[in-house]
Amino acid sequence: MSDREALIRDARETMRKLQHEVRTPVSQIVGYSELLEEELVDRGQEDLSPDLQKIRDAAQRLLDLLDGKLRADEEKVSVAEESAADSGEADSGEGSRRTRILVVDQDANDRELVARRLKAQGFDVATAPDGIEGLRRIETEEWDLVLLEIMLPRMSGLEVLERARRERSRSELPIILATSLNASADQVEGLERGANDYVTKPFDFPVVIARVRSQLGAHRSARQVAALARHLEYRNTFIRQAMGADVSEDLLVEMSETPDSTDLGGEAIDTTALVADVKGGRALSESLAPGEFSVLLRNVLGGLAEVVSHYDGTVDAFAGDALVALFGLPTPQDDDVERGVACAVALQLEMQELNERNRRVGLPEVEIGVGVYTGKVVVGGFGSGDKLRYKAIGEPLVRAAGVERVARGGEVWICPDTYAAVADCVHVDSEQEALLPGAAEPARLRRALGVGGSHLISLRSVPPAD
Repeated sequence: MSDREALIRDARETMRKLQHEVRTPVSQIVGYSELLEEELVDRGQEDLSPDLQKIRDAAQRLLDLLDGKLRADEEKVSVAEESAADSGEADSGEGSRRTRILVVDQDANDRELVARRLKAQGFDVATAPDGIEGLRRIETEEWDLVLLEIMLPRMSGLEVLERARRERSRSELPIILATSLNASADQVEGLERGANDYVTKPFDFPVVIARVRSQLGAHRSARQVAALARHLEYRNTFIRQAMGADVSEDLLVEMSETPDSTDLGGEAIDTTALVADVKGGRALSESLAPGEFSVLLRNVLGGLAEVVSHYDGTVDAFAGDALVALFGLPTPQDDDVERGVACAVALQLEMQELNERNRRVGLPEVEIGVGVYTGKVVVGGFGSGDKLRYKAIGEPLVRAAGVERVARGGEVWICPDTYAAVADCVHVDSEQEALLPGAAEPARLRRALGVGGSHLISLRSVPPAD
């Protein structure tokens, strides 16, 4: 940096400090004249107001000259109506606690002026004279908003802002910067470091109050959104615990919006059950180390569960090396059966990716068979006390496993009722009769190769039909 540039920089810094030193007492004249004028009105001595108005106008013209411009009256923004409309909003809504505001300003007169104006609006106001004290109070006490001057002794307002943001975000603690400087660089730097807004000195108090109320309103909205998010998570946790199963996020939202859907009273519901079982699981468990077998099952069953969730199904259980899923619970949909069959096909397709994942860690490839059965289940709360769970019981869960036993690795088989529900969009290539658990007569099962309609999914290869 040349000597000339250094001199220019020092001169600019000196002018900035001088402007600050002069503007501060003049702005106090403006502020105190406004306060005195309000007190005259309260005492019925309005006849003295014109003299105070002259004092205030003269101080304002001096401030305009310090800024290097003369402001026209129409350039001043009036927000008195907005402030009046917002009156009575100082309460935070949290019981009877009033909104708490911390004013950090090095000038005692400015602190008093701002504090008096904000207290008149119903806020609980405290002050701090420097950056160190301001930061201490920010870190050790709860505030709804901080009005923070940039030029502070011991620690600058920008440094206080930066350190405060390490613990609390913009939405958690609104911070409005106050400065008697007009340099936009200060305002930009403050916003970049995490300020929510800024105001300039001398304070235009209707504007300051409007900015304060605006940030407090945004702060309240952020708290409400956070509270709703926590409430939704609590409810989702309850639903998952009550059902003892994995539920898709979309269904969780729907159940949260319709709490009656989690009624634990028993009822019969049409449901499509799906069972996907790893073929040769016993032989694998004997040929692999326990840790390797555990990793293999976790990879396979975890990946299959993600596919079930994608098709809005509910994982009812992991039974050994098998996955059991339901479509139609907890909330029935018109396309439950179609989604169940499409999911069964998608599970077989997913095995290619899952086997590739296992190969990368030195684990063997595996195959699954999938069986689908549609029928009625009884759903309700079973068990007692902490063991109470929302579960489905009935023949679809048992017979879907019987259908799956017919399937070889890579195959999907469906029961007659499932086929009847999706006959117009499912592609089958072979049939087989099988006596399912608990049935008096054999059922005609069909091997599904794909699903049309909105799904358009099909197996890339299947074992040759017998």
